[in-house]
Amino acid sequence: MQNGGLRRNMTEHAERPSRGVDAVRHARHLRLQEIGADGQAKLGSASVAVVGAGGLGCPVLLYLAAAGVGRLTVIDDDVVCLSNLQRQVIYRTQDVGRSKAKVAAERVLALDPDLDVQVHVERLSPDNALAVLANHDLVIDGTDMIPARYLIDDACAILGTPWIHASVHRFEGRLALFEPTNGASYRDLHPDPPPPGTVQACDEVGVLGAVPGVLGTMQAALAVEVLLGRGEHAKGRLTLVDVQGLDVHHLSYQRLKDRPSPTDLSEAKRIWEADPACRAGRHLDETDAAPVGMMFHQISSSEFLQKRANGWAPFVLDVRSAQEHARMAAHSCGLFVPHPQVVDVMSELPAEGDILIHCKSGMRSMMAAMLLMEAGVDGTRLYNLEDGILGWYALAPEDIRVG
Repeated sequence: MQNGGLRRNMTEHAERPSRGVDAVRHARHLRLQEIGADGQAKLGSASVAVVGAGGLGCPVLLYLAAAGVGRLTVIDDDVVCLSNLQRQVIYRTQDVGRSKAKVAAERVLALDPDLDVQVHVERLSPDNALAVLANHDLVIDGTDMIPARYLIDDACAILGTPWIHASVHRFEGRLALFEPTNGASYRDLHPDPPPPGTVQACDEVGVLGAVPGVLGTMQAALAVEVLLGRGEHAKGRLTLVDVQGLDVHHLSYQRLKDRPSPTDLSEAKRIWEADPACRAGRHLDETDAAPVGMMFHQISSSEFLQKRANGWAPFVLDVRSAQEHARMAAHSCGLFVPHPQVVDVMSELPAEGDILIHCKSGMRSMMAAMLLMEAGVDGTRLYNLEDGILGWYALAPEDIRVG
């Protein structure tokens, strides 16, 4: 294991001075009113940790280096293999067998020799996460292992550091910013991890090589916004990207009530140790794993009623509270359960066929759909009623029991 900083002066990172603005290198940034000289100086004094130098980490590192982010930390224990080259474009054929973190650092320094690049040829783990991620302005998730996301989430919550998540699957990807000090976290989207072995990897189902490039570039663009103090618009919003269909959807979510903030990594360690891949030491970016069927359907009440008139008969899942269900419920409801517990009743859902998920107005049902996908349910079977039971009642009150 070799860790350390790479720089033309080979100096250790301490209290980082503000980096001077290169008016030629960053001329296009300086012309943007939203960045300018002051913004470029902020980027030059910023520090970002990138966990995983794979399909997502490669474009993140290149674009943040090109943007002039002053200090970059690369964390990866893997070596380059031939199958990586289809999507991890920072590497070359002659790099096969070499350390990803070291090669990525070399390419970043070739792009801008004045950057401070710290290299950690090790896996992020419950034993080192707090030390490795400390003293950074932002953390970017380039991993594929679900336990690593819970680890990053808890570590960043303890450190008070925002982080940007992305994942890819086949032709699709998703992106989110988590701000631990005053916003929602990864655990608000996914309170509990899916059972080990229920999430397929890209060596089983494949991934279009450009997809992690698109999502990684979006991570880098969002990182610049956050470092410039303009990331508020991305809080509480999950972005779903379908590269094949050129579709982008934004889904809102909120912090779960009564969710405690972590004070240590004990729960993240429990999740980590329960996963066979983590225990076996599989590399963080080896397969770009992501849930099956990442994109689910959004459907309005009017669209639902029209499809139903044409013979569509989905299983109806109500994810509101028991009190709400008692006051108002669809006659056709097949099952109701509060959305945080939806994975616990998966055995009661039909194994085949479409499932219409609803809450009061569409947000909790959206989160339930994501939880089911994380647990392995094919997203193409899931339909989120985007205007909820209130929209349904407004159009077809005879379908709804009230009181």
